[in-house]
Amino acid sequence: MPNKRTFLSAFIIAGLTTKIVAEVIHEVLGHGTFVLLFGGSIRTVHISLLWPYELSYITWSLPRSSASEALVWVYSGGILACAVVSFVAQVFILSRKEVWWPSALFLFWLAFWTLTNSAGYLLFGGLALFGDVHELVRLGALSSVLSVALGAAVFAVGFFTLSEILRSELRKLVSWKAAGSAVCCFWLLVPLLFLVAWANPERGSPVTAFPLAFLPALFSFAFERFLTSSEKKPDDRPDNVPEEQGGT
Repeated sequence: MPNKRTFLSAFIIAGLTTKIVAEVIHEVLGHGTFVLLFGGSIRTVHISLLWPYELSYITWSLPRSSASEALVWVYSGGILACAVVSFVAQVFILSRKEVWWPSALFLFWLAFWTLTNSAGYLLFGGLALFGDVHELVRLGALSSVLSVALGAAVFAVGFFTLSEILRSELRKLVSWKAAGSAVCCFWLLVPLLFLVAWANPERGSPVTAFPLAFLPALFSFAFERFLTSSEKKPDDRPDNVPEEQGGT
């Protein structure tokens, strides 16, 4: 493992890089793949470096004879692709005894951004009805309530697995308690992303949903406290204390 400064630098670089990769996955691998599968053509692809303040997008066209089911797959393609990539990356890391730390950081961040892309889109798209979720609701393939429920379920699973991955990587450098505190701080990134998206007046993000963005950090704090309290301390039951001898 590297020293803390090298690890932190690599952590930040991996986070910024995979943020863009996740946008490409959503637009090109997600929407673009289904457009081509249904015989359509891609006109333009715009990947925003300012996401979530500004959304990326893809423009496309489908044959006039395309059924409404094709539109459902195209609009849901971005969310599906990101969800699949996120959980494949998480399973890969968790299924390996050891992953080279730069690869682990890259896959961790990729899993995080694709998770927030898919689950976040379902959650806040269901609350504010914008973008792909709005189109899916219009087509009758989704409802606002179902979108929020699916988003919450997807995020909940990813929250625990990503926390475990990050905690495991950090424990190679710092103590259990410090690693847990860092995991809690990491999840404060969610409300920060919400604020960045809300700053765009054209997005119409529901302000009343802002407190919900703090739930991951709050759950993380409670969970890390539980793990810390349940961790056996070295001096709780010392093994080097001799058995008491009876007198004669």
